[in-house]
Amino acid sequence: MKFRFQYIYGLFILSFGILTVLALMFYKRLSDSTLVSNEVERNYQTMVLLGQVDAYLKEAINAEHAFMLVRDSSLLEPVWTSAARIKPIIDSLKPLVNGQSTQAVNLTRLEGLVTTRLSMAKDNIAKAARNTDSGNLSQRLLQTRVNMADYQQLYERMQAIETAAKRASDSQKLISQRNAPNYLYATFIFSAICLTISFMFIIRELTKRLEFQQQLQQQVGSLNRANAELEQLTNIASHHLQEPLRKIQTFSNQVTTRFKDLPEEVNLLLGKMDASARHMHGLTRDMVRYSSLINTSETLLQIDLNYVLMKVAEQMDEKLTIRQARLVITNTLPVIKGIPSQLAILFEQLIDNSIKFARKDVSPVITITHEGLTGNKISEKIVSVLLGGTAYHKITISDNGMGFDNKYVDKMFYLFQKLESPQGIYQSKGIGLPMVQRIMINHGGNVTASGIAGEGAVFTLYFPLQR
Repeated sequence: MKFRFQYIYGLFILSFGILTVLALMFYKRLSDSTLVSNEVERNYQTMVLLGQVDAYLKEAINAEHAFMLVRDSSLLEPVWTSAARIKPIIDSLKPLVNGQSTQAVNLTRLEGLVTTRLSMAKDNIAKAARNTDSGNLSQRLLQTRVNMADYQQLYERMQAIETAAKRASDSQKLISQRNAPNYLYATFIFSAICLTISFMFIIRELTKRLEFQQQLQQQVGSLNRANAELEQLTNIASHHLQEPLRKIQTFSNQVTTRFKDLPEEVNLLLGKMDASARHMHGLTRDMVRYSSLINTSETLLQIDLNYVLMKVAEQMDEKLTIRQARLVITNTLPVIKGIPSQLAILFEQLIDNSIKFARKDVSPVITITHEGLTGNKISEKIVSVLLGGTAYHKITISDNGMGFDNKYVDKMFYLFQKLESPQGIYQSKGIGLPMVQRIMINHGGNVTASGIAGEGAVFTLYFPLQR
């Protein structure tokens, strides 16, 4: 399932990446098309304005020639109006050719030629009006022809440049307009394909999810039935099995009491039978306690672990006194969210474990410490097991007992995995540490253990910090 999700995520990321590339390409094409359109518009405006300058200049020159022939002042109106219109048109041309170095230079020259020619026209008109133009008329006409020849050549050159630029821009615009639908079509087709494939994968995944959910519901039903059966077995263990065990103990004691002259071997066998019955009675009682920890539905409350530990120490005072054990609490324990009865069992089992595995002729010293830490300070193995937040209360319970080989750490938390002392003095029932682990799981934490044979053991509890 994880691989399928990774495949879907990969397909989505790939599709998104390609769509992004296509969108960027289309945006660039659109931007280029806009720039080309703007350039075509600029070429067109430049050509139109140049044509207006040419028309107004020639209109003024024609009016000049007509006045010089007939001396009719009414013909001079176009000279003044056309001259007044040319200057604003040239000013409008300057921004259009601002980015074109060649055209900007040409426009400056064109403006100079037009200004010179209009000055000549005004001078000719003034001299013709005073009848003083006969002396050097031919020379002035030659100058005007030279000026107009230069102007006409420059005007045609500027028009030719704009025409060529407009033709190139039109070609690019045509290509852009032709390719734009292709890009749109490609983007649409690819998007449709990606959406179709993603939809198919999602439908397939949903179908498998539904099938898995149905299987899970069936398994939940089977698990509920199994839990009900286990609960019945627990009730049997807690009630029906206890009675035969009590009778075995009772009958064994009666035989020992009534028949004083029994052989030593018979008394030894009866003693072993009574011890086995007591051991079996303890096992069934612990099984019931462990079962109650699994099926718990109690609400987590704010619990002061100092108070819980004090109550446990009071209950175990006799056992601690008999073994001359010393309980050392180095600092204040935290307040956590927990189940009081289970936390009491937790400390009881760990302290009892330290007492049971104490070294011979060495008084047990049980040390309890607390510190806060974050998840990144915990080993990778523990991080993968812990539940809850990233901040934890770390409570360490260490002793100076027999210790153990760390290769047996994983087995210690299995049900009925018995630990023996090196001298074979004591065998545990193998349910105390599994109960500790179950309680830590119920509180969203974890327990780890480490030891050194002949020196002692350390049990570390990690409670998630509730926010």
